[in-house]
Amino acid sequence: MDVVGVGALNLDLITGASALNGSPVLARLGAHMRLRQPPESGGERMVDEPAVRAGLEWLRDEGVPLTPEPGGSAFNTLHALGRLGRGLRLGYVGVAGRDPLGAAGPLAVLDGLGIDRRLVATDPDRLCGICLSVHDGGERTLLTHTGANTRIAAHVRERFHEIAGYLAAARAVHVTSFLDPDGGSALHRLLAEVRRRSPRTLISFDPGHAWSAEPTPDVLAMAAMSDYLLVNGREFERLGHVRKGREGVSVVKYPDRVEVHRPGTVERYAHRPLPDGEVEDATGAGDVFAAGLLAALVADRALLGAGVRLGSALAGHKLRHVGTRGHGGFRAIAADFLRPASPVR
Repeated sequence: MDVVGVGALNLDLITGASALNGSPVLARLGAHMRLRQPPESGGERMVDEPAVRAGLEWLRDEGVPLTPEPGGSAFNTLHALGRLGRGLRLGYVGVAGRDPLGAAGPLAVLDGLGIDRRLVATDPDRLCGICLSVHDGGERTLLTHTGANTRIAAHVRERFHEIAGYLAAARAVHVTSFLDPDGGSALHRLLAEVRRRSPRTLISFDPGHAWSAEPTPDVLAMAAMSDYLLVNGREFERLGHVRKGREGVSVVKYPDRVEVHRPGTVERYAHRPLPDGEVEDATGAGDVFAAGLLAALVADRALLGAGVRLGSALAGHKLRHVGTRGHGGFRAIAADFLRPASPVR
């Protein structure tokens, strides 16, 4: 495999900016979901199934259109990688639950893109993860029900050596968060074993808001051991200290630039932020950025700069489209930044 993703499998329910008409939808939605505290704009909040159902009922009553998309951070990255036309061999590790809408879920997308899912467990007795993505004030806020994703720790324990061997055989592993109390511990142990078996396997870690806000010792350890830590500015303030004195690279995303932090140096790649009026859906833009970065790194680790520029271009394109509606343009964008893919031998 070239890249294997390890992460949640969700159904994303996305409200695009144009659907909200300037209404303070986030605060009103939080009240109808009976959350104890209002959701933090730009953050992620774990909610239970009754809260999700109450929120969806209110949005439907208000006439707010929702776009259903299979999702999850690592899934979004692998989905984007599969649309770049690079001929990459891709795989996934996670747990899939039942889709309440009966639509084509993450497994159908993985199959359609030829992404190997031999190590995706299924649990038809539980709902899949549900991620209600709300565009508010130029940022996206995630209200997430973990669903079957809470089985990731058990899945890793039950098939530990098989999963470790699968990841160790890959050129790159991209790991993202699970809202599961035991998920961090299980994944830390798994990545340590992958590192022991295959020091050359590139480990990319994107902890996201949930794992960065209150990082556990296991999250801090994964941030420290990864080859590439992918974070935004706020997350870097909370996790960046664990990288001091280490050889890994921190890729820090800001609205107007990307900073690449290596020991003793910082490289800055500027880009023009989109005006709020051009942003239709920010959900998964960071995940799409990761796809561009990884596509370059598995071709040649010296192409980090090209990967940052490609990732920024892909993310900018994605911001203009709800869900995956713009993914058809990824192949042409990638061709502008990377050499033609070599045939897989």
